[in-house]
Amino acid sequence: MIDSLKKKIKNKTNAQNLSFWFVRHGESEGNALGDTCPVMHDTPLTERGRQEAKEIISYLRKENIKVTHIYTAPKGRSYQTAEIIASALGLPVNIKNGLDERNWGIWKNLRWEEASARLDEMPLKDRYAFIPEGGESWQQMEQRLFAVLEEIADESIAGENILIITHRGCLRAVMPKLAKEGLEKHKEFSVATGALSKFSFEKDKFDFVGFIPKALAVVFAFFSNILR
Repeated sequence: MIDSLKKKIKNKTNAQNLSFWFVRHGESEGNALGDTCPVMHDTPLTERGRQEAKEIISYLRKENIKVTHIYTAPKGRSYQTAEIIASALGLPVNIKNGLDERNWGIWKNLRWEEASARLDEMPLKDRYAFIPEGGESWQQMEQRLFAVLEEIADESIAGENILIITHRGCLRAVMPKLAKEGLEKHKEFSVATGALSKFSFEKDKFDFVGFIPKALAVVFAFFSNILR
């Protein structure tokens, strides 16, 4: 998956200047419930979540980063985050269904505390392949996400900064792969709401920037030269 994405991007003119900026949506009303939140929900942003989106705008402006495209998952909390940022930057919002959160099927109404307890009982390889009835596995979600990243690469031209707004579970699937880490590292990529991270071909490394908990920043500082 990652090799196919790299090949697609590196075939472009000046592809070394292309960067993907991954954003976890701002805090939603569901996120504010913590582990009692249903596994799948479509709740709006809280005031804190809206402020997190505005902080991303401030960071981009401060660093003089010219975003050229904004892609988002279809759920309200992702779309609202994208809309706030896009409105400030004068850009359209592009919705990609492939960026949506994992489909948990019959598990969708479970509270996270219950779903996590069940998942933690499974060996990691089983958990990776586990498909809740009517839903999709972690592995299937991962494949879907890399397919949509290839679509985004196809639609872009070289030298762009592309903002991609999605969900924590999606980032936990994509980012370890980009960082060439094993499945067992996935929890280390549980970025906070409003977190901004950069995948840069120019620097040949996976850079995490802005709004990142210090504990994670220490871990992510070691990820470099991942495209060799």
